[in-house]
Amino acid sequence: MILLLAPNLLMAQGNKAFKITGHAAFYNNQQLMIQVGVSAWYYNYNDFNFETYKIESLQNPVQLLKVQHDQFTVKGNLKYPHPISFSYYDAEENRGSSSTFIFADAGTTSVKIDDLFTNNRLVTLLNSRSNKEYQQLKKLYSNYMDTLTGEIHDLKAKQKILEKYIIQQPDSYVALWDLVLDYVYFTYYKNDDDKRILLKILDQFSPEIKQIKTYQALIENINQDLELATGEMFPNIPLASIYRDANLTGGKMFSNLPVNANDSLLAIINKNEFTLIDFWFSGCQPCIKQFPGLKNIYNNYKGKYFEIIGISIDSGKGEENWKKIIGQFNLDWFQFLDSKKSITEELNITGFPSNFLLDNSGKIIRKDITPEELEIFLKENLK
Repeated sequence: MILLLAPNLLMAQGNKAFKITGHAAFYNNQQLMIQVGVSAWYYNYNDFNFETYKIESLQNPVQLLKVQHDQFTVKGNLKYPHPISFSYYDAEENRGSSSTFIFADAGTTSVKIDDLFTNNRLVTLLNSRSNKEYQQLKKLYSNYMDTLTGEIHDLKAKQKILEKYIIQQPDSYVALWDLVLDYVYFTYYKNDDDKRILLKILDQFSPEIKQIKTYQALIENINQDLELATGEMFPNIPLASIYRDANLTGGKMFSNLPVNANDSLLAIINKNEFTLIDFWFSGCQPCIKQFPGLKNIYNNYKGKYFEIIGISIDSGKGEENWKKIIGQFNLDWFQFLDSKKSITEELNITGFPSNFLLDNSGKIIRKDITPEELEIFLKENLK
């Protein structure tokens, strides 16, 4: 079946005009948002520009568009095929919904959009060659994912199928973007071994594909993530570079907070057998959901060579919410604020919550450990 697919042939480098026409009667006289490529905090995967913008390769590649007479049109230029999706935000109900991805090539792609809250699948009225390939490629690994939600049930099985496909079609932009979407957008690659396998799969692409921005951004992203792999040393963060408030819990100063501006993360880590570094922010519900469990663990093990260090990315008005959450849950462990994202950007922390369990030398021994797993670990390893 793989041999029967008709992949998009490698296009010559250089900007090519694209146009996306849409039929969206449900959203007539309302605004939709189109995203071309992927949004990434620290890596620019995209190589295109909207007609209304002069800059290329937007890091936040979105544009608002008004649906008039049930239709809309978006134009731009791209160097090779890119995935596209549409979103709608309902301000009254404070909720949003996004479509599935399709692909746009040079030339015209036409789509039909229904109510995204009840049906997020795009209907292609005028198909691109890359989108046809994408639909066929998804059929190959459909047994290993939920066709409605896109959730992958067996990542390793999907990896094997994609590797075979890439070996036979090493010039496939669609296969490359499929891997990018899994890594960046859906963040399925939590396991370090899966990331290493992904690097081997990516090496099967042709020299031409390896030269494009999307490929190079993915390689750089993976390699930087692997610098924080299990068994690696966690960087010694200078605590003076991030803000702390000694009066977060009812005006009571934390007795164990460092007072010397030259203190660093390692000074705290060396004092304990295990330290949990927890990256979060006040608008992250999964982050907040873990706090009761972490609070219970901290009450049981604080002073017994176990410590937690919280680092939030809240900024502006979010700082007040940060303080409220800390007070609400009485989080009396170290709390720091990386409001300028200097630390999270340096470490390429893009998903929240993210945590790292370190030994007293600063070596990473577990990543993204749940409160339940952490409690079991501490019971087995702390006297």
